[in-house]
Amino acid sequence: MINLRPFRAWRPAPDKAHLVASRSYVAYSDEQLREKLAGNPFTFLHVIHPEHGNTTKRTRFERFASVKRKWDQFLDNGWYQREEQPCFYLYEQSNDRFRSRGVIGAVAVDDYLQGKIKVHEHTLEKREGLFKDYLESTGINAEPVLLAIPGTNELEGLLSEFWNARPDLDFSTTDMVRHKLWAVHEPAVMAKVTERFSRVDALYIADGHHRMASSARLPDPASANADDPKKWCLAFIVPQDQLHIHNFDRAVTSLAGMDTQEFLRAVAAVGKLKAMDQAPSVPPPAGTVYMCTRQGWYALELPPAPVDADSSERLDASILSNTVLGPVLGIHDLRTDPHVKFVPGDKGTKEIARMVADGDAAVAFNLRPVSFAELQSVADPGGCMPPKSTYIEPKLRSGLTVYSLEDM
Repeated sequence: MINLRPFRAWRPAPDKAHLVASRSYVAYSDEQLREKLAGNPFTFLHVIHPEHGNTTKRTRFERFASVKRKWDQFLDNGWYQREEQPCFYLYEQSNDRFRSRGVIGAVAVDDYLQGKIKVHEHTLEKREGLFKDYLESTGINAEPVLLAIPGTNELEGLLSEFWNARPDLDFSTTDMVRHKLWAVHEPAVMAKVTERFSRVDALYIADGHHRMASSARLPDPASANADDPKKWCLAFIVPQDQLHIHNFDRAVTSLAGMDTQEFLRAVAAVGKLKAMDQAPSVPPPAGTVYMCTRQGWYALELPPAPVDADSSERLDASILSNTVLGPVLGIHDLRTDPHVKFVPGDKGTKEIARMVADGDAAVAFNLRPVSFAELQSVADPGGCMPPKSTYIEPKLRSGLTVYSLEDM
């Protein structure tokens, strides 16, 4: 049983929603941040980075106090409106490649602590503590965790009357994505949504492991007050078929002292290697990776995982690391090695081919996307995927629905 609650969101004023809602701050370089902040007084990035460019050394709590002051200024300016009654929010993202529809609500952190919200990534205690202090200091959660419901999509039919109705917010952003938001006030419909989630055995974190973990550290574990807003976490929940999982390709800048021909001979000792006539137009099959080298494209058939390997070690990304990146190229820690660059799969093989042609990479590996079933097989026993195993859409906007940690 998954506990999901409506809440009273702060939402951007309709005429400013397209200017306020921003991508996650980690999606911007320093230069991009400067441009956004200088060119758009309404962007939520001003709340997240109220002192961007200020080199004065400040404690985290001083920085978070600045965030709170900027948020209060946004409210004083009338750029946000508070819902009068608790609601669920239906949200749709679409572009020329995908469409995702789901429900924004508050999930119980107890469900996470009890293992009903499944993880596939380890979190760092230091980052959990940082985010926890941020939430406590600012009193708001402005970026939902992205969760997926396994199995068949019953939400589409349950909420069919809304998807074709006029949305409360409808705007497009410069990344060519259209956003629609509906506030669902009707008690009978909200009850149906709550009942639907009460029949869900588990949800799976697609994006936001640290946000979920830090939210779970907020409430007093001994508190019996289920209405405490700190016992709930802002979440956007999509059915399995509305989650779009892409690959993360690996581009390597050095061949560990080998030239391309020596590298190819070393790789041929790992598995069957076959030259390709042209760049691939579809993902590789299971057990195979495509390699872009300075001598063209190759298909490498990976050796099978050991018979006692767990679900994570059976992924193509793990086998590639264990048989090629580590033994052949000397890359043993993907998190820290400076010779590895990760390329989101939505960019296609053209980007890694460009990197090799321009000298930005000596070789690049194109992997197939992980399936949702593979994600489940890792998450169910509490496993951990290799770094940068999945690039997932939709990519959520910060500041579109802001959850108050002071009252629901």
